[in-house]
Amino acid sequence: MDYIILTNPTETELVTAVHENLYSLFRSMQILPDSEVAESDKIGYHHAFPTNPMFKGAWRTRLPAEEAEAIIDETLAWFNERKAPAFYWWTDPQTQPADLAERLLKRGFDGNLIGEPGMVADLDVLNQDVRMPSELTIRQVVDQETLLDWRDVFTASYEMPKAEGQAWYDATVQAGLESAPWKMYVGYLGGKAVATSLLFNGAGVSGVYSIGTLPTERGKGIGTAITLKPLLDVRQQGYRFAVLFSSRMGYSVYQRLGFREVASKIGIYVMEKDGTWGSTRQGTGIGHRT
Repeated sequence: MDYIILTNPTETELVTAVHENLYSLFRSMQILPDSEVAESDKIGYHHAFPTNPMFKGAWRTRLPAEEAEAIIDETLAWFNERKAPAFYWWTDPQTQPADLAERLLKRGFDGNLIGEPGMVADLDVLNQDVRMPSELTIRQVVDQETLLDWRDVFTASYEMPKAEGQAWYDATVQAGLESAPWKMYVGYLGGKAVATSLLFNGAGVSGVYSIGTLPTERGKGIGTAITLKPLLDVRQQGYRFAVLFSSRMGYSVYQRLGFREVASKIGIYVMEKDGTWGSTRQGTGIGHRT
């Protein structure tokens, strides 16, 4: 799908942009070697090589209720044929049938029915008067050294398997540091890498993801700073609105910056073969852990 930058959107368009930005990120993964993106008016799939369910998923589900069980079967078979060790199934406010999440849980997916709240910010009225350590510096990832720092801090911040961070490292190297469709940022405190974020432009808005701060460095304003920096950069590129979906931990941070909750919940459900990835309540690594 092609989008123009949203400058005067309706509330409905902003709500839709929260999940469409995420789905645009999934579509962008077709830049990776041997990747697949398959999309119809009923469902979208993506499958890329990194060993991480973030790079394998089902999304934008718009099914008649009478077809739901058959499509769940087809989806499981699609990922099984590709020997995916795990994949995510994402839901949004427009997901049909309305009880899809309950159906997924009954079929063995792990997740919860609460979902993560979608938030939107007008970049012209961001709160830039934020507290942060004077010795904090933030760098965009432009070389393998900073990419390695991003990988290690991201993994530690989310307390998840090392493969989660390695997957983003591998994907970014394969896509090319300059040509990757996402941009990554690392925060350094006294020369030590302590925070991460990731920026993706799609669906007419800019999405911020993977915002994390090392547990030992939280409460210092670092999470706020690592969120604000990419937003200021993308504002200079002409973007007017930013979107994200927030963990409970990050919610107040984003409110202080000027994000507001909209009528959008993102649901995340994981199907896995060996228990490697754990509960989705721990986080997918694309949300926020500050």
